[in-house]
Amino acid sequence: MLKKILSVLLLTFGLTGVFWSVSAHVQNRPNEITLRTNSQNTNKSIRPEEIIRQFTTKELELREVSKEYSYTQESRLQVLGPAKTISGEFYQVSEFVFNDAGKRIERILKAPQSTLDQAGLTLTQEDKNAFINLQPFALTSEDLPNYNISYLSKEKVDELNTYVFDVTPKVLSNNKELKKLKDKGMEGIYFQGRIWVDDQDMQIVKTAGKVVPEFKQRFPKFETYRENIDGRYWFPTYTYGEDVLEFDSGRIAVRMIVKYKNYRQFQSDVKLTTVDEVIDDQKKPDEKSGTKPPKKP
Repeated sequence: MLKKILSVLLLTFGLTGVFWSVSAHVQNRPNEITLRTNSQNTNKSIRPEEIIRQFTTKELELREVSKEYSYTQESRLQVLGPAKTISGEFYQVSEFVFNDAGKRIERILKAPQSTLDQAGLTLTQEDKNAFINLQPFALTSEDLPNYNISYLSKEKVDELNTYVFDVTPKVLSNNKELKKLKDKGMEGIYFQGRIWVDDQDMQIVKTAGKVVPEFKQRFPKFETYRENIDGRYWFPTYTYGEDVLEFDSGRIAVRMIVKYKNYRQFQSDVKLTTVDEVIDDQKKPDEKSGTKPPKKP
C-alpha cells in the first residue's frame, strides 16, 4: 500500500503526461479583467486568455530555470492513527547541489530511521526516490492543451492580489481516453484543482488540488505555496497534504509536508533567500515575500 501512496507523491507535483493536440479552452469568462499596472496609476484591461498565456509561459520558464538552482529539501511523510496521532513517519533532509562537473546531486544531511514499519508499511528505495525527487511545478504552456481552465475571480492572498482559476483535465470527460489510460496503468498524470496567479508578475503563487485520474491508486489533496526568491521567479517553498485515502483493503490517513529552502543559483556565492533552520515545527514564509501556509496541527 505504501508504494501506492508514495508513487502518488511524485505525480502530485509533476504534471507531465500525454498531450492531446487540441487548443486550450477558457470557460465562464468575463469580457475583460481590470489590471492595475506597476508603472502608472492607470487601469488597463486584460482578458483571461492573456493571463493564462502569460502564467503558463512563465511556468515553463521557471521549470527550466530551476535546473540551475541548488536548494535544501525537508521531506516528511506520516501515517496518522486515531485523533491524528502519528503511527509512523519517514523524514529526510537533503541538499541538492552541483558537483565539479556541473551536475546536480543529492547530499543527505539528516535521515533518521523510518518508523513507517510500525504502521505496517515498508519503505523501499524506489519509494524514497519517488517522494524526494518531486517536481513541484504546475500548469506550463506545454501542458495547456490538456486542460479546461475557468476564471473565477480576483482574490487577496496575504499581501498579494491574485487571479483565481479552476483547472480541469479534458480527459476526465472523455471515457474513451480514460479507458486507454486505465489499460496502460497511467494514473495521476494530470492536475485538478485551483491556482492563484499574482496580478503583477503573472506567475503562480499557490496551487490546491490533487492529481487524477484514479483507478487502483488514491491520491491525497495538497496545497503548495510559493515565494519570490530572487525578485524574478516564484519558487515553491511549502507543500502540505492531509487526506484519508480509501483503498479496497481499507482506509489510511496520511500527511505529507515538503519544504524547499536556501535556493541559490549555480556558481553564485550569494544566498538568494534567508530561511530558518530545519525544525519540526512548521513555519510561515515571510509575508512580504509571498504567500504563507495555513496553520496546521
